[in-house]
Amino acid sequence: MAKDDMKVIMYKILRYLYECMKHDKKAELEDFAWESKLFSIPQNYWCEVIAILVKQGYIVGFRIVDYTKDAPQIQTERPFKITYEGVEFLEENSGMQKAKEFCSEKFNVILSAVIGAMIQ
Repeated sequence: MAKDDMKVIMYKILRYLYECMKHDKKAELEDFAWESKLFSIPQNYWCEVIAILVKQGYIVGFRIVDYTKDAPQIQTERPFKITYEGVEFLEENSGMQKAKEFCSEKFNVILSAVIGAMIQ
């Protein structure tokens, strides 16, 4: 598994949104966008990941406007939140568990700094 694998990116986005919910913090796009403290990936790749998470019902706060040949066009519809289905996927899916294991303690430190709370 690599730091830019789709499962790792999905894990980081879902985990960020879940921690925001648990700590009553408003999720900010710049915290989990394609160029953020959590990761750095191409914008089109990020749009594909967001589109999948929206279509699966794992997150809200985005609307898929149109698909181009390169990537889906995404509009924001704040607030950004993880859904109950997203939490279940994050906690129960074997791919998410592998991504969690791949993400080192360094990710928890970065996430804690972004959220502004201690995360274990």
